[in-house]
This record gives sequence, structure tokens and C-alpha cells, in this order.
Amino acid sequence: MLFLLATPEYNNVQSNTTKVRVHLRSGIAEIFEQHQDLMGKIDNNIVEIETNFENKLEKIWFVLQDAVFIVSNEKGGTSSSSTFENEGTGVYIYAKRVKEINSSVSIEELSKQYDEKVSLFEMEKQNLVDQNIDVSDETNNSKLMVIKDEVDFLKKVMAVVKDFKG
Repeated sequence: MLFLLATPEYNNVQSNTTKVRVHLRSGIAEIFEQHQDLMGKIDNNIVEIETNFENKLEKIWFVLQDAVFIVSNEKGGTSSSSTFENEGTGVYIYAKRVKEINSSVSIEELSKQYDEKVSLFEMEKQNLVDQNIDVSDETNNSKLMVIKDEVDFLKKVMAVVKDFKG
């Protein structure tokens, strides 16, 4: 089964995927080979995949932000994936941001990134206050909103990593 995860800054393509697990508002969907065509929004922003690499089952988790997915059984690929020779089920996930969770992910490094983003957020917020700009007015502070979005994402990633390692 083909698995494609794409964001503006990240691409992951796996051709040896055996299972994809996503959480939807209606419940958990486990996608295997020959799954029915399906699409939706990933509700808890976590995706788990299983791959068969050198006859060894491997699980990979991803934390996503604003993710949607498409499951397709169309032969020869879909219009968005025609460069891949898809002869079976394809799972395509598109997200704003992604962080792969594995044993090498460091809580300390994530905490450092989080602290840097929080500091940047506070500096940008103070900068707007110094310019007498209302920080609640989203039209005047899109940069602040982007940084806040990054802070929230890193907070979610840290929570998932703590659960993963705990």
C-alpha cells in the first residue's frame, strides 16, 4: 500500500505500508490494502502507520496540524499522485505541519524549540503593544498569529512525545 504524507516543508512516501490508523470524528479508521475510497479530516492530529521493512514490522507515528486524508484504490494513480505507479490502495495525507515521533525525538530539544517560540511570541506581542496596535486585531498581527500557531503545535508534539516515551 502506498502512503504519502505531505506538508509545505516535508514529504514522506512509503510504498511498503501495511496499515494506516487515523482518528476521525466518527471513530478510528484502520486502512489496509483494498480499503474503500474514503476521505476526511484527521480529528486528533495523530497518524500511526505500520510498514514491513526487510521482513520487520515497524510502527511510525506522526503528529500533524490541520490534516486531511484521502484513501484511493484508483488504478494508475490519482490526478494528485500520477507520478507514483499506484497499483493498489493509496493513502494520501496533506497537513499544515508534521513531526515524526520516534525513539530519537528528544524532549529536551522540543522544549528548547518551544521556549524559543514562546519568547519570540512574547517579543512580537510586546512589539505590537509598543506600536499601540491591538494584539487581538488579527488583521494587524498575522505574524503573531503564525507564531502562536507554531507554539500550539509544539505544545501538542511535546504532549504526544511524553505519552510515547512514558
